[in-house]
Amino acid sequence: MPTLISLADLRDIFIVIYGFIGIIFFIIASVVTLLVGLTVRGLIRNVNYMLNDSVRPAVSSIREAADTVRGTTDFVGKSAVTPIVKTYGIFAGVRRGLGVLSGINRRR
Repeated sequence: MPTLISLADLRDIFIVIYGFIGIIFFIIASVVTLLVGLTVRGLIRNVNYMLNDSVRPAVSSIREAADTVRGTTDFVGKSAVTPIVKTYGIFAGVRRGLGVLSGINRRR
């Protein structure tokens, strides 16, 4: 006579199967996490290599160019703009002084 599985035995079988499936998924998730971690570590190494190899020399070159531009603007400011401003200031002062002394106003 065939024996029927009781509801408690069926529940126990499902619990055991669920446990085995959980262990298998845990192992798969651990392996995937390990692989993703190793891939990210390799990616970080490649990015650091790329930064050290190409970006830092470019930044250094840009910094040197900015320093050159700064030096050029200082030179132009001291050698060209400052004398022009001084000359214009003297001219404006003399003109204003003559206007005050002669009593002529520019306004009409």
